[in-house]
Amino acid sequence: MDNINKLREMLLDLPEIKSAEHIKSVESAVTTAWSEEIWTPEMLARDTIQNTFDGVLEAKIDVDKIKITTDNDQIRVYAPNEYNLEKLYYIGSSKSEKDYRQIGAHGEGIKKCFSDLARMGIFNPILISSDKALIVTVGKEVPGTDSLRPLVYNYFTINKLKGNYFILNTIDKKLKKAYEFGLRNFFYSKNPLIGDVLHSYGDITVYKSNDKNMGYGFYKSLKRIDIKDIPVIISIDRSYAALDRKCKIDRDRKAFDTKLQSTFYSIFARSGFYYREMENNPAIKYILKTSKKIWPKGHLLLSQIASNSYGRLKDDKSLKELFENEYFSESKWTYSRDITYHEFYNVKTQNWVRSKTEKEKKNKKIILPAYFTSFGVLSALESFIRNRKNAEKRIKNKKTKDLTPKEQKCINFLFEAAKGISPAFTKLFSSGEEDDDPLFDIKFKTITCPDILGQLKDSDSYDSKIVYLHKKLFKESFGKIMSVWLHELSHSISGGDSDRSFGDCLTVLISKCIDNNHSINKYANKWETVRIN
Repeated sequence: MDNINKLREMLLDLPEIKSAEHIKSVESAVTTAWSEEIWTPEMLARDTIQNTFDGVLEAKIDVDKIKITTDNDQIRVYAPNEYNLEKLYYIGSSKSEKDYRQIGAHGEGIKKCFSDLARMGIFNPILISSDKALIVTVGKEVPGTDSLRPLVYNYFTINKLKGNYFILNTIDKKLKKAYEFGLRNFFYSKNPLIGDVLHSYGDITVYKSNDKNMGYGFYKSLKRIDIKDIPVIISIDRSYAALDRKCKIDRDRKAFDTKLQSTFYSIFARSGFYYREMENNPAIKYILKTSKKIWPKGHLLLSQIASNSYGRLKDDKSLKELFENEYFSESKWTYSRDITYHEFYNVKTQNWVRSKTEKEKKNKKIILPAYFTSFGVLSALESFIRNRKNAEKRIKNKKTKDLTPKEQKCINFLFEAAKGISPAFTKLFSSGEEDDDPLFDIKFKTITCPDILGQLKDSDSYDSKIVYLHKKLFKESFGKIMSVWLHELSHSISGGDSDRSFGDCLTVLISKCIDNNHSINKYANKWETVRIN
């Protein structure tokens, strides 16, 4: 009875309460040992305020009517609606509440909060609604249960008040700060975090964040993620199965951590923009501009926007002005028609990429993650592809010539030499003479492009190929021109430089050359009478 009198005095100490009479005390099955992990102050504040938030929505009351104070070592959450305090004892929720509730749809959250507050040393939370009050205390240890202590629900009747209260007496600074942030966890029109609208598409809207150092992600009106270092608010109002699955099993509120971020950002980047509205989009520019200080270390939000832009932002002039000529991207292969996986991991390509990147570092360029190429930042790989395309354009722009009679004589000589090394290989190609059913009709042309010694290209006919040889090769040694000539012909019956079939073909030819070295020496000597001086 002494304990009940202390609880009664605790109620009478509140300025609003003039009278208090004990009704009953009920021991619950919930104990202070609920789960191994104690929730953080932020999680406790968010979960208790969620009940208040849902209540005003259900009563169709403006969220601004909720008042939260932390003065005089007392946390107070007030709302003008009323509810039956008996609900807090039971596990379960009515259908109407589930329609509003974003977390804790089974009524377990508030019990977890009572339990964890006690474990933090914060006892006797007070809940008031109309003419009823509830104080949740910790009961005596249950014998033989290794320190299990049940929560006890103590109900009182009081003088009638308007609305409901949740009150904690505490000096805990972190908990006070969490409650001061309180309503910012929920999306509503006057949330002080939310600034001007930047972009909206479907049920996804992007706002400026009024917190200059932090952004936030809301899913169905509840703050689910912190967007560190990017002051932007992203609100997703529509249900997405991938997010719902993570939230539905969220009894311990772990869906609020970083595991949710990847899914959230991916959905935003995939579904938050009409594909024709990505270029010159103010939201994308704002996100990039305000995250400039973290570009070098990268951010998952930027990565997802880049991955889901599918090249639409590479030539965006509004983004180019952000980067100018101060930055350079790392190189990473992604599926592209411009270069194959094997071509990228070719030793020659890798050496070129590394050398180019190191050169840009020495030129004081700031190196950014590879996905910044999607925003138009140049990389070594992009340079390599661009150079190759330019070389191919030069070939197409009539910087090629048909063979002169002397050059044709050199080609005929190479075919003659190849027959001495590997007759079977040579029979695959037509040299313009009477050949027995060749696989390919090969045409040769000369080029003067400095980037290419030799290159094989398909012609208009499926069984016809064109080999471009640099003009200077006809003045080189027999070994030099023969190796390039065999290399390009091998491409016609195998893949690219890094394909296994191409390597196998060259291995066979090298073996033939070694086995027939006497023929090589003979033709090397004769080449001196054929090559162009």
